[in-house]
Amino acid sequence: MTALSFYAALLDQMDLALEHLDKGGVHDARFALMLTDNAVELAIHRLATEKHAHLKSWHHLEEAYPHKLELAEAVGQSFDAKLKFARIEKMVTEEQARTVAIMHEFRNELYHVGLQHEAILPAIANFYFSVACDILKAFPGRGLYYGNKMVIPERAKKYFNSSRLNPAELGDFEKACATLKDRCHFDRGKTIGALADHMDFIITENNVYLDVISTGVFPKGKGITRDQATINCQTWRLAFSPVGHKFASENGFSGRSIHDLVDWLAANYRLTIKKDPVPGWKRRVQRLRSKANTHLAVATYVDFLRDTLQFREDLAESCAAAEAETDRQIDEIRARRRKD
Repeated sequence: MTALSFYAALLDQMDLALEHLDKGGVHDARFALMLTDNAVELAIHRLATEKHAHLKSWHHLEEAYPHKLELAEAVGQSFDAKLKFARIEKMVTEEQARTVAIMHEFRNELYHVGLQHEAILPAIANFYFSVACDILKAFPGRGLYYGNKMVIPERAKKYFNSSRLNPAELGDFEKACATLKDRCHFDRGKTIGALADHMDFIITENNVYLDVISTGVFPKGKGITRDQATINCQTWRLAFSPVGHKFASENGFSGRSIHDLVDWLAANYRLTIKKDPVPGWKRRVQRLRSKANTHLAVATYVDFLRDTLQFREDLAESCAAAEAETDRQIDEIRARRRKD
């Protein structure tokens, strides 16, 4: 693929991504994020392959090049290796690289795992598009080589200053990236607000779960504390897991029942969360809303999801069990009343 046809292919994808962004819907945002991520991946792969070919052409340069191992990994299949090499070559900054890694993971979840991310997808797709425009603009191209039979896609033609003799001029690609970024109308406040609002929703949902677990299945006034509910939902999972059994067998557990094991784990196992986490989570939302840097806001949001994932799963499972027990008690009361 010639240099110009490569630029044209990138602009073709980015222009289509922008069209989907402009429609504003969740499904269009999903397509836009995938197209954007694919353009970034193509660019950082091309960076590695061009560097590899250039060094192979000049043996003395290859001998002196200090990142041969990283380059060899980058021309392979690993996205992380390509991104690392792009950092080394200063095509992306550390901050951009962290965001690209996060967005690539989102892309894989959308495409391969089937996760939806509806609440934040339009906002992060717009942000990623803006970031990608800056990254593509920094691509260190080596000219506008083209072939006589090369055909520029219709979407890309409008970005090139063509003439009778030349289909494009130097600088057209960089100008096109800047134009695309301007046209996406990225709004930092909307993106950070969407992330914070979704964190708020998650916290509110789990706050209700804790209430159900601590009071829902107990007689009025005889519930447990939210701190105890926090511990219980983790120790019940551990009590039925290989990790919990292994820890118990290696650390002197001598009880006989599952209840004994649950109590013993609560007293001896180093739990991830030892008290009601909701107040601390709410402070994390406040810090997120105060971020002035969208890259940091995205990282904060993702860190929250990752840090709390196992506990939120434990909490949801315990809440479901508590609600099932509540339903059982209600059915039992109704059955007794029918007999009476």
